[in-house]
Amino acid sequence: MLKNKVLFISAISIVICSLIACTNLNKQDKFPTLEEECKLAGSISKQCEILNKEDFTLDDKQAALGFLYLFGANTVIVDYDKAYYWFEKSATAKNNEALDGLGMIYFAGLGKDKDFQKAEEYFLEANKYGSKDAKLNLAELYRVKDFGRSPDFEKAESWYLLGVQDNPSRAYEGLSKMYLDQENYEKAFSFSEKAAELGNPEAQYNLGVFFEQGVYVKKDKNQAEFWYEKAAKQGHLNAINNLNILRQK
Repeated sequence: MLKNKVLFISAISIVICSLIACTNLNKQDKFPTLEEECKLAGSISKQCEILNKEDFTLDDKQAALGFLYLFGANTVIVDYDKAYYWFEKSATAKNNEALDGLGMIYFAGLGKDKDFQKAEEYFLEANKYGSKDAKLNLAELYRVKDFGRSPDFEKAESWYLLGVQDNPSRAYEGLSKMYLDQENYEKAFSFSEKAAELGNPEAQYNLGVFFEQGVYVKKDKNQAEFWYEKAAKQGHLNAINNLNILRQK
């Protein structure tokens, strides 16, 4: 009787081990390798273009593939699961772009639940390893009214100012939004102007709104049209709409 029990337990153990092995195998085989991605997509695909980048390390290619699936391109359909998978693989080598990509996924809730703490951790790690975007991503994270918490404008301002060295256009535009959130229209206008002069389409649109509505400055239809037109030429949809309405008045 004891012998039968031992045999029965052994049989269960074998089944359990087999199931675990199969699960792990499926987990590993869920997505194609870099080479398979290229083969499946075709020789002139973005996937093959990334694979054949001679100046890219393996983790660079993995991160690039992550962004390809995060945003999509041409015939490549957005796939957040694949994006996360490739970012995770690249992040094991401390690739700063992949770490930034994981932060973006948790910041925006792209295929994963929004998670402030995880987004913050990934952005901080990305910044530590030299990301050019992490400072401003952190600034945005602290500025937004999200995640069931109040904005931390002090931290946001600090990171925006640090980010000026990497991307002044985006940093100034972010600062203008932060001051708009605080209804400090003087500073909001000043930073919108700085970003607009650097060609930032969102800031150009915002300047158009300032002049059209007479916020902080006097109403000026010509100035509003000037800035809407600049943003519209860069494809800013709200600027295009506002410009058409303004010209009909």
